[in-house]
Amino acid sequence: MKTKILYLLPGGLFNSGGMERVITLKANYLTEKLNYDVSIATTEQMGRPIFYPVSTQVHLYHLDVGIHVNFGKESYLEKCVSRFQKTREYKKVLENLLKKLRPDFTISTLGGLDIGFLNNLDDGSIKLGELHFPGNYRQLMARKLSNAFLPNLVARCRTQEFKNKCEKLSRLVVLTEEEKLSWKNQRNIEVIPNPLPFSSLSESSTTQQKKAIAVGRLAYEKGFDLLIEAWKNVFKKHPDWELNIYGKGDQRDALIRLIKDSGLEGVVKINDPSNDIQKLYIEHSMLILPSRYLEALPMVLIEAMACGLPLVAFDAPCGPKDVIIDGVNGFLVESGNKEKLAEKINDLIESDELRKSMGNAAQKASLNYSPDRIMERWHCLFEELKNGK
Repeated sequence: MKTKILYLLPGGLFNSGGMERVITLKANYLTEKLNYDVSIATTEQMGRPIFYPVSTQVHLYHLDVGIHVNFGKESYLEKCVSRFQKTREYKKVLENLLKKLRPDFTISTLGGLDIGFLNNLDDGSIKLGELHFPGNYRQLMARKLSNAFLPNLVARCRTQEFKNKCEKLSRLVVLTEEEKLSWKNQRNIEVIPNPLPFSSLSESSTTQQKKAIAVGRLAYEKGFDLLIEAWKNVFKKHPDWELNIYGKGDQRDALIRLIKDSGLEGVVKINDPSNDIQKLYIEHSMLILPSRYLEALPMVLIEAMACGLPLVAFDAPCGPKDVIIDGVNGFLVESGNKEKLAEKINDLIESDELRKSMGNAAQKASLNYSPDRIMERWHCLFEELKNGK
């Protein structure tokens, strides 16, 4: 009998984000190559088209709880009431789905409401968590929004509550050794990185195009405003180089205004996400990751590495440090230091040999993230847990 797995994905498969991509990739691999019976349950699909291709063998259940329907439009009290109501509704429909499917493993991606009640569901499945962001992200978000005492206190309390619930899972899978250290002596931690979305490449970047690429959600934490500010210094020395940013999000209009105000309209462009990102990497000569925080193991880093691109990234928690060997396959820059970011971009622009050597080193390192290697580790974990170890 096939092993049954249910992934709990907050939001939906309409998103072009890294978490959606990796869950889709793993679900496809587990069904098509390892003969698992895999289902994905979403909460916010609402009839929207699926962004990344999903195998016909993967079962999709769109619960459409509508947790974020009025997000940002409610008062704080209304949000609390709504959260309580939606949690009860989600728990009820999820319990019904678990009774129907009887999975061997239920895996939370930990970005939604399910961690609040998952350990209390008595359906017989083994409960796991996959952490695609730093465990203290609530505190990071609180600092972004306010320096006031009360919001930060609430964030610390919620972080501790979150960690307490994660500690009760059979396993908590994190993406990097750096993130594991932040959980101190918690015994259920397993480190399994994200796999590459492509297993082999017929071509890679020549690193000779005068174009740099950045990819991600157009949100404050992704730091694209810092990159645009840094590019002003790049433009002064190398006006013939272009920067292409691919993504969507609530910062789009603000970033377009910043580009215009900075006099960079001809060289910095905001582009819609692409589901053929591999082709785009190959057409560029370096990848830049300017995130302030909220990185775990950014898919864009290992994707770009596989395509032979050198990397330049802020040393944000937690992820770039696990991937980038400073001075070998790219540069790690002090978080938020725009001047240093521009300096390292210029270093790469000014040396064809450096771009090529770093790109080659990056491509070699990307082999550690091949789907076959990573998914074998997941298979071993499932077998270990099934056997009660």
